[in-house]
Amino acid sequence: MKLRIKGNSLRLRLTRPEVARLSAGGPVEESTEFAPDQILRYRIQPGEGADDIRASFGAGVAAVTVGVDRVRQWASSDETGIYASAGALDIAIEKDFRCLTRPEERLDPDVYPHPAGEEGRAIPAR
Repeated sequence: MKLRIKGNSLRLRLTRPEVARLSAGGPVEESTEFAPDQILRYRIQPGEGADDIRASFGAGVAAVTVGVDRVRQWASSDETGIYASAGALDIAIEKDFRCLTRPEERLDPDVYPHPAGEEGRAIPAR
């Protein structure tokens, strides 16, 4: 899972196995260690309710909770993401697509094929 924070927006990008885990009712969590006692954890977890999306931050954990029914609908569709606001925070939960400009990402079998690119197409080196 990738995390992007900019101002009051939070964007989580999930690979296929992570979307499957979340859809099956399990949480997905990653962490970044800044120093031995300074770890930022970020998590997305399923919750009750069809469309309810909540965000919280405490004890070094940024958590997003999204209704499991909404996750399952999204996981089984061609939708790119789930978008919502939780108070002042804009939240984007997106499928992680293969990058068309970085050839090394073409080797990651866990990302989604990019909808704008052809899988067999040559990608110019940078």
